[in-house]
Amino acid sequence: MMQLLLVANFALFCLVASVYTQQCDQSSDVARIDCFPEDGASQEKCQARGCCWRPALEPRKPKSLHDVNVPYCYYPSDYPSYEVMSTQDTNFGQRLWLYRSKSTYLPHDILNLTVDLIYETQQRFRFQIYDSFYQRYQVPMSVPKVDKKAAVIDYNVVVNPKPFSLVITRKSTGATL
Repeated sequence: MMQLLLVANFALFCLVASVYTQQCDQSSDVARIDCFPEDGASQEKCQARGCCWRPALEPRKPKSLHDVNVPYCYYPSDYPSYEVMSTQDTNFGQRLWLYRSKSTYLPHDILNLTVDLIYETQQRFRFQIYDSFYQRYQVPMSVPKVDKKAAVIDYNVVVNPKPFSLVITRKSTGATL
């Protein structure tokens, strides 16, 4: 019975290790988002945040305009992220409600967000992200007040619901904005 338990535990360990490895695989160094931007990163501190630790995939070239500082500590592909729970069309565009099921290492984590997609003019799109339940300080900025969605626009807005992301491209050029 003890041997069976040891074999089962070993199999479970291998499965967990395999899943961990898969979530940390990155096809490119530029796909990494820094999970420990402050000083003092180490493998132990990084993994305590639930993040991945791995040196850069490509050897660093001499400094140039294209040299990228690749983070060793980066978010895994399945890190707890926001997902779109519901959407509503508005006069100015669209309102999204986002939810994240698990808190992260960050203090004062916000699990519920609201995103307003504002189609201001033919050339200008704006989005605003804010806490769904608590009013927080907002930097006083003078921005145009738009009550009505622009009738003609030169951009496409694609909302990926899970994990949440926005992809905005210019219709006339195909450029990602």
